[in-house]
Amino acid sequence: MDIQQIWQKIAKTLEEQMPQESFDLWIKPIQPVELTEKKFTVTVPNKFFSDWVNQHQKANIEKLLSENLDRKVSLNFNFLQDLEAILKTTKENIEPVPEEEIKTILEQEFNPKYIFDTFIESHSNRFAKATCLAAANNPGKQYNPIFIYGGVGLGKTHLLNATGNEIRQNNKQAKLLYVTAERFVNEFIDSLTHNMSALFQNKFRNLDCLLIDDIQFLINKTSSQESFFYTFNELFDHRKQIIITSDRPPKELSNIEERLISRFEWGIIADVKPPDLETRIAILRRKAEGERLFVPDDVILYLASQIKTNVRKMEGSLIRIVAFSALTGTPLTIDTAKEILSDIIRREEIAKPITIERIQKIVAKHFHIDIKDMRSKKRTDEIALPRQVAMYLSRTLTETSTIAIGEDFGGKDHTTVLHACNKIKTLMTSDPFFNANINKIIQEIKSE
Repeated sequence: MDIQQIWQKIAKTLEEQMPQESFDLWIKPIQPVELTEKKFTVTVPNKFFSDWVNQHQKANIEKLLSENLDRKVSLNFNFLQDLEAILKTTKENIEPVPEEEIKTILEQEFNPKYIFDTFIESHSNRFAKATCLAAANNPGKQYNPIFIYGGVGLGKTHLLNATGNEIRQNNKQAKLLYVTAERFVNEFIDSLTHNMSALFQNKFRNLDCLLIDDIQFLINKTSSQESFFYTFNELFDHRKQIIITSDRPPKELSNIEERLISRFEWGIIADVKPPDLETRIAILRRKAEGERLFVPDDVILYLASQIKTNVRKMEGSLIRIVAFSALTGTPLTIDTAKEILSDIIRREEIAKPITIERIQKIVAKHFHIDIKDMRSKKRTDEIALPRQVAMYLSRTLTETSTIAIGEDFGGKDHTTVLHACNKIKTLMTSDPFFNANINKIIQEIKSE
């Protein structure tokens, strides 16, 4: 018998002994390569296959080899691919970055992967992207400042870095800085501690473009707010570009000085909303292509359907399932994705996004009014209070902006929504009975 016949005979015996699923997964991919006096060499997809075979079937296979060959023979492995090849991220395919470019990247602190070309555009972020691109091509002149707000993982940081990278490409000498508000505060504190205020001011007030992330971190930090106020004024007065991101619109940044809020509203305010299904699919496909990963379309559709409000979490889940598949040799299927992401998907299912329509329906039922009245122009007390309650709950239980909430309530102005929220907050604080009723409605909304 040649080695193919020997292996076919052994494989047939193994198939009879093992569960079919395990045989198909771990034994079927094995190919015989060479037989010597003491070794039987086979090729396996990667080291993780050989580890499994070593642990579960090596002794059995060597026993079958000895029986068929009438001598003691050990099993030896060749690897078809290493892990890097499976993940399609081999160093041979990645061009080395010159030292000068590394130095530039470190100095400007922009992520080179975050550029406008890799930002998936949709109606949910089109305006924000357009204003940042316009600012990058003509910084400090047309749109200044730019204030972008939206939930976690929706691309605000990507837009900041893309703007910085674009400005840098257009003008190598431009003084740019991307910084989080938390780092701004920490550096401000350090400058006071070490008596280096002049150095701090020189760093932040002599820029051509300041890109500051998560400005909400300045809440309740009075001295840092004052320092940022003067930094903002200095840059704005000299027509230097300022782009700010936040998790909420300027008017909802409580405990931030009104003069700062006013300055945030001087320029363009753009929101970034969760992407629709088609956009989420496009984002995942772009991510897979960028990382040189093969992911079946049905798996991409499953991820896009299950993780809806956080692009960063969705992309991280993609990498997680591909890595797990490569490390264990498990086929990349929807069932695999379900098992690997059971903790994440379960949380997503438990915390199903609450819709404004659901809030309107339950509040209308609680106050015994028609849901149509929520969107009407009626201002009677019987309608106005339930509508204000629904607006307040829409703001607190969803990530929807006040502008979008106003549109869902018959085209109301965002100031009307803010007024409603403040009124309901005051009532809840002053009236325990009213507060208990609101909490009851919240529980019903969450449990539906």
